[in-house]
Amino acid sequence: MHFFQESLTRAAVAWFTSLESSRVRSWKDLMVAFLRQYQYNFDMVLDKMQLQNMCKRDNESFKEYT
Repeated sequence: MHFFQESLTRAAVAWFTSLESSRVRSWKDLMVAFLRQYQYNFDMVLDKMQLQNMCKRDNESFKEYT
């Protein structure tokens, strides 16, 4: 668990260092806390079709696109 922080950068490092050590006693505790913190990344993942639909079409103005 001590080396987990070495794989983190920026905001994730700040999140990790702000964790109360009394609340993280095992890998499972750390996993649950990490997933709770970053669950929105899983919820927001777009699939290929959604990304293609976001492309600006040739006959579409920038205003319409945005």
